[in-house]
Amino acid sequence: MDALLRDDPFYNPDQVHSPYEEEFNKGIREITILVLTGLGLYLGSYYFLNLWRQKRDTEEEFLPYSWEDDMVYKVSFCFCVFSLAVSVGAALLLPISTISNEILLHYPKSWYIKWLNSSLIQGIWNLIFILSNLSLFGLLPFAYLFCESEGLAFFGNKRGLLARAKETIVTLILLSLTVLGMMYVIAALVDHDRDSMDRILNVYSYLPFLYSCVSFLGVIMLLICTPLGFARLFTVVGDLVVRPTFMRNQDDDYFATKFEEESLKAKVANCKDKNFLQITPITNEERRRLRGDEIFAHFQKSLDEVTARRIQLERARNTPSWRRILGYPLVMMFVFALTTISLICVISNVGQIITGFRSLPVKPMKAPNVVLGSTSLSALGVFGVIIEVILIFYLMVTSLIGLYIIPPIGKIRPRREDTSLTRLILNCGLYVILSSALPLLSKILGITNFDLLGSFGEVKWLGNIYIVLFYNAVFAGTASFCLFNKFTARVRQEILRRIHLYLSTIFKRNIDAKFVASISPVTAGSSSPTSLKAE
Repeated sequence: MDALLRDDPFYNPDQVHSPYEEEFNKGIREITILVLTGLGLYLGSYYFLNLWRQKRDTEEEFLPYSWEDDMVYKVSFCFCVFSLAVSVGAALLLPISTISNEILLHYPKSWYIKWLNSSLIQGIWNLIFILSNLSLFGLLPFAYLFCESEGLAFFGNKRGLLARAKETIVTLILLSLTVLGMMYVIAALVDHDRDSMDRILNVYSYLPFLYSCVSFLGVIMLLICTPLGFARLFTVVGDLVVRPTFMRNQDDDYFATKFEEESLKAKVANCKDKNFLQITPITNEERRRLRGDEIFAHFQKSLDEVTARRIQLERARNTPSWRRILGYPLVMMFVFALTTISLICVISNVGQIITGFRSLPVKPMKAPNVVLGSTSLSALGVFGVIIEVILIFYLMVTSLIGLYIIPPIGKIRPRREDTSLTRLILNCGLYVILSSALPLLSKILGITNFDLLGSFGEVKWLGNIYIVLFYNAVFAGTASFCLFNKFTARVRQEILRRIHLYLSTIFKRNIDAKFVASISPVTAGSSSPTSLKAE
């Protein structure tokens, strides 16, 4: 520490700091950094959720609106914002850690980054682990039950805020006891050598095992969602490349849509007039004739759709030509490169694990503490770390894209300014599960060499080589299938089309031959009028 102090330009040799004072200053510095970072994440999450949530006075779950409902809404929404901030922090764990390691490696004596040390990074990992479990098993269930509560009669006023809070707490306690009982049974079956009485009394020991189960669920969800995200992303970007909008006349489409919008506006205005009489019959998609207010609703819905299409065309007209011509192909090449690099990382990881050059992702029991800045995590240096960070974010984005392709989860997909509070709670829960499993996914696939810190590296199933290899094999297979399917889809479609055309031609030829054969005896046995006359 004295050597570090001598590098300070304001170092005073007469001023002596005791070890307790240095430890106190270090703790205050870390707490200040964590509080400021958490506050920034909370404000960003609040602004993000505020774009998606439905207005409080239009929430059907909180009607008729009252003061108690307002408080329930605010408390539940704050818990959602906090959980989303925690999920963002969990997703940023590996990028922040790897970038910090490279900064300390290249600038070891810079006084301006002395606050960035191993203790701070270790504290962030431990804090994110605790807050992820708190959000997933405490705050989000409380927020959901709080919204659904009505208040028990023996707790006082049925619709009172205190009665609803008590009902929520009682329900949450019963749910927690049920989950803990299930965890005890599963843990006893898996690890039956430990003393049962000791296991029951030490409730805190359930937390790592409970997180181990949740992380396994999250990793399985990522395994399902990420390939689906690959396929969806390739489809969207590929359609933009193959059928670009700049090949059409944007002005014609724009003015046609604008005229249609003006016509629908006039029809909506006429429907609002009480003396207006609709002579021409109006039908919907089901060919059913509309009457009265149904006509107005039909015109209003069509107007909203045409307005949205007109805004989209207006944006396309204002897009620069270089972006329309070069942007989409470059995006396609970028997505293809990221998918290929991730596939190469997985194949290399499997080969190194099998040959023994790389250990399993689990943290050894007596492993020394990680010291940042001692060595680079990538053979390519800073460039390799940048690629790792981009790959981690790419996997997170593709997993979120694939998440809402799954039919049951697609029903709760958030919509801008039209998402209820219960749907926000469910989506935040999914985000916490996926983001807390993202460091495990990156380590399992070998995308990063940074060791999992804290309780993240103590997940027992990470030490099972069969699970790790199976996961890598499935991920590599699905990613390869996405690439193969994308770049051979048109060839396969053309081959299938020609095979279908060939088979249909042969089938039709056989039918014609049978038809001719069936009518030939009749033709042979019949006599024409000319032949009869000759006779």
